[in-house]
Amino acid sequence: MSSKKRFLSVMVFIAVFGMMSVLVLNVSSYASNTDDMKKVVLKIGNETVTNKTYSLKKGKKATIKVSVTPQKAVKSVVFKSSNKNIATVSEKGVVTAKKVGTAKISVIVKDKNGKNKSMWIKIKVTGKASTDAEQSNESTEMEDPEPTPIPNPITIKDHIIEYDSNKIYGKIYTPEKEGVYPAVIMCHGYNGVGTDFVKECTYFAQNGYIAYAFDFCGGSGRSKSSGKSTDMTIFTEKEDLIAVFKNIRDLSNVDSDNVFLHGGSQGGLVAALAAEELADEVKGLMLYFPAFNIPYDWTDMHPDIDKIPEVISWWGLDLGREFAVSLHDYKTFEHIGSYSKNVLILYGANDAIVKRSYMDKAKEIYKNCELIVYANEGHGFSPAGVDKAKEELLQFMQKSSNLT
Repeated sequence: MSSKKRFLSVMVFIAVFGMMSVLVLNVSSYASNTDDMKKVVLKIGNETVTNKTYSLKKGKKATIKVSVTPQKAVKSVVFKSSNKNIATVSEKGVVTAKKVGTAKISVIVKDKNGKNKSMWIKIKVTGKASTDAEQSNESTEMEDPEPTPIPNPITIKDHIIEYDSNKIYGKIYTPEKEGVYPAVIMCHGYNGVGTDFVKECTYFAQNGYIAYAFDFCGGSGRSKSSGKSTDMTIFTEKEDLIAVFKNIRDLSNVDSDNVFLHGGSQGGLVAALAAEELADEVKGLMLYFPAFNIPYDWTDMHPDIDKIPEVISWWGLDLGREFAVSLHDYKTFEHIGSYSKNVLILYGANDAIVKRSYMDKAKEIYKNCELIVYANEGHGFSPAGVDKAKEELLQFMQKSSNLT
């Protein structure tokens, strides 16, 4: 690529990020859309039956009513029976009890933004049809509902880590019940903070993991850790992460053989570099749209080291000259790939910051790597994308730890 084309590419890169930077790894900044579903409730008669078991006499019918808030958000509703021999369901949600047994009726509601919400009702078909007197109450006949799982209680505390002359601020999320748990360490992206991962950390702790999210030293204008942004580089962040890993690994309630690293965007690059150094000590590596392109882009932007200024204002943060100098001619894929345990990469097909080719190259060089591409996501997942991603991460950790 010519220098001119590279310059134009970088300018587009900057413009796109200027519009998107408030979105990257900060799900709370996403504005609510009036076409998004806020709530979906399933009813039969006046009874709420979402994710419950409903009894219906053989030969009888009942209609599933779908209530969506806001109602105008609905684009389509699809009903499906797991066993049509036991119970069928029409396009309008009319269930017909065919044979004694239990069938699961799945209900998929799609909103105008293309997002889906899935629910279910179990139809338990009982014996012969009831008498006329019994039939009058049939629409409200219910078994004891299956209990809705209650999230396990957790504790959230500040956790400060000191190493050399640095002080790292973070929050640790821990299952309330006393025990020894696997752990996951979350690394934010450029100009981000640890609280970008509140949703994931809460979810992991509720599911039996200790989660720690922290601020890199000088890594953000909002960082609560020590250090100035003009002293921060990719490699100082790597050293921060290694110090964090050793501290969390050695906690008395952490299973030291089951500690995972997670990173998003620039934090993904940092996590990948740290995993190379920590090697088998890291149980698994999980990445949101890792910015493996950063060294290449910075070399293109500053081809002449002698002309790099002392301070570079970049995407809302003042960086020191060393940030650019340390990346000059640094080739990411010559420094990652030897980590041999499981790697999971989650990437949005609409990512305007990191090209898909970087993800494909990473999948190629890692020995055990899974790449999952979300069709309607970009660089910085939507709230719905985060919900899906955190479930993928939990399944990955459980599988890697043989906890499923």
